[in-house]
Amino acid sequence: MSTLSALAHVQAMESMQAVPLTEFRHRRLSSRPLVIVPLAMAGEAGAPLAAMVGSAKRNGTLLVVAQPRNRDQRFAFAADLGRIVMDYIDPFRQDRRGDGERSRYTDAPQLLVPTPGGVKALADLGRMCRFRATSGPYAVPDVVPEFGMWLTFLVDRAEQAGTSVLLPVTTMLAEHWATGQSTLEDQNLASLMAWIAPPSGLSVEQAMADAENPDVCPPAGPSTSPEFDNRDLAPAIRKFDTARTLGDPHALATAETELREMIAGQIQPTWRMVWQALSLLRSVPEAPRTAKRFEGDCKAFTDYSDYRDDGGLPQRKRDTAIGAARRLGWLERALAEFESDMAFDDRFVLADRRSAGEAFAGTVVKAEPGRTVTTDKNRRVPRPHVTVRTEDPVRLAADTKLISPSMPAGHKAMIVSVLPDGDTTRITVEITGGMGRGRVPKQGTVPDPGQRIAYLPDPGWRPAPQFPASDATPWTHSAADRVGTDPAVPEDATAEEWGNED
Repeated sequence: MSTLSALAHVQAMESMQAVPLTEFRHRRLSSRPLVIVPLAMAGEAGAPLAAMVGSAKRNGTLLVVAQPRNRDQRFAFAADLGRIVMDYIDPFRQDRRGDGERSRYTDAPQLLVPTPGGVKALADLGRMCRFRATSGPYAVPDVVPEFGMWLTFLVDRAEQAGTSVLLPVTTMLAEHWATGQSTLEDQNLASLMAWIAPPSGLSVEQAMADAENPDVCPPAGPSTSPEFDNRDLAPAIRKFDTARTLGDPHALATAETELREMIAGQIQPTWRMVWQALSLLRSVPEAPRTAKRFEGDCKAFTDYSDYRDDGGLPQRKRDTAIGAARRLGWLERALAEFESDMAFDDRFVLADRRSAGEAFAGTVVKAEPGRTVTTDKNRRVPRPHVTVRTEDPVRLAADTKLISPSMPAGHKAMIVSVLPDGDTTRITVEITGGMGRGRVPKQGTVPDPGQRIAYLPDPGWRPAPQFPASDATPWTHSAADRVGTDPAVPEDATAEEWGNED
């Protein structure tokens, strides 16, 4: 946490009110997102209990698994949820722009969950569904594996910084507002909303006390409260099991209705709170570069949609060593670009990075606009030098490539030297881009003495790292060879790991 971020949290604690951290919202919000509030039994990993899903506050659909330990009911739940999700995704696969291989969909779906735990719940559900067989023993409806593969794509995409196809609402709120509680506590939607927008007539302290009471604000999921499980849920499930065992249709219908109403009482407060949070987030203006990042989401959506249309296989259970390394490089690059975009668009974020020494701003004290150099091709090109005096702490080394939100688009520079000057620092930069194609820089592309300017590191283009071929992977990082099987799908992928238990 940087100095400014820490100060914002201290200010929030002293004032008992959330403090804005950013000037803009750096995530895209679709005009028609699909909200999913998943619920699972506490202590029952991979056993979905319920989900509320819908694309508008007033049309949420509640799906309930009366007996989460029953395989047939779990997959019936997955099929029902899968149909709703696929009915939401499929319309986005209609409108493409461009020609041939360069065409792509103009929009992409957006799924929203209350907390990062909701993303994990969808990841578990995708893993449970994507390898299931639609024929033979333990067959499931056709939509189940398709739903599982799409869920896995969305979860994988959500790991990349700056994407908007699958987002936890608490993450977006915490990116924009600082509270007086810990980062872990910020993952509780009710607690976070108590700081940002407490209910009318309640102070933040009273709203936080209610948020911590599971009887007033049931957990935002995916796990239910253990007290609720022991006191209410377990007896209701036993009542349902007893009625099913006895074969009494009336008792079974009554038990199922009571269970459904009980779970609705647990999940609906979170459902309403998610839509309230979305209204707050929509009031924050969207950052300029968000639209450009969303084009990457559209491209990824197009590529995966085409892959599915061509009969693509389910995603691997585990990455190979080379695949994991490539994925790590891709995620690191995405994070660097997202952080750079945020700082470029948002003066609050830029100030935060300046306080950490990861960017700087100051006054131009010297400029050499006429300086030129000779390239390897014996061509004279402008390379002006500019010296900036700053009071910011600077932890950037020579040769660091820079971009500037203070200058016209395309402006690029590189640090030549960083020299202490009393209580300030003098940084000399060489301007390398954004000056036009002539031998003399265009007017306004080189800062003048006395001008205020800010710089931050340029994530830039980097060549993809080189890895050995799959057959040359060191034995320490390779799995046992599988003869006659596709490495993407294990031989026993569709085999059940459980019986048809009740």
